[in-house]
Amino acid sequence: MIEGLAARWLLTVVFAAAGLRAGLPRREPAGSAQPADRASAVFCGMMCAALIAMAWLPEPGTAAWLQAALFACAALWFGLASLAGSGRACRPSLPAVLHALMAGAMIWMLISMPAGTGTASVGPARAAMASMSRTGAPASALAITVLLAVCCAAASIPWLASAIGPGLRLRDPIAASQAAMSAGMAAMLLAAL
Repeated sequence: MIEGLAARWLLTVVFAAAGLRAGLPRREPAGSAQPADRASAVFCGMMCAALIAMAWLPEPGTAAWLQAALFACAALWFGLASLAGSGRACRPSLPAVLHALMAGAMIWMLISMPAGTGTASVGPARAAMASMSRTGAPASALAITVLLAVCCAAASIPWLASAIGPGLRLRDPIAASQAAMSAGMAAMLLAAL
């Protein structure tokens, strides 16, 4: 759980807008949506809902493990999709790689983040960190959290670039929602430090 009320509301608005927009269909002929696009939209909606809940509510250990298992499946699916669906020799698809990265960051937040997020102790790393102050967290856990925050912030850049067209007009609202979700995850990771 995020401590500041203003930060909770800001993240809630960002994740709600991103989740709602990603769930809306693109303006394409009926039946033309690719399965990967539908899976990305479902993934974005699930992740946004989980992030909103994470900002407000402490989660029981079982729910956190279940969410971590679901996001592990999503990370595996997007990882395999990035390799299989790229169409280019040994060059993974960037959106699928970014989705896999964000799923991994969700798993980290659910299982290993310090108790400052307000969620219950689930994994051994989180249980060990629960008794420490924020400044007393292991350096390796802090380094991973900062690295994931930087990666999520960097992941928002390609989505933002594909969302904005000439004259700073919004060309792809779904890419914009992915950029907002990624930047929000980076902020949430840093807020938990």
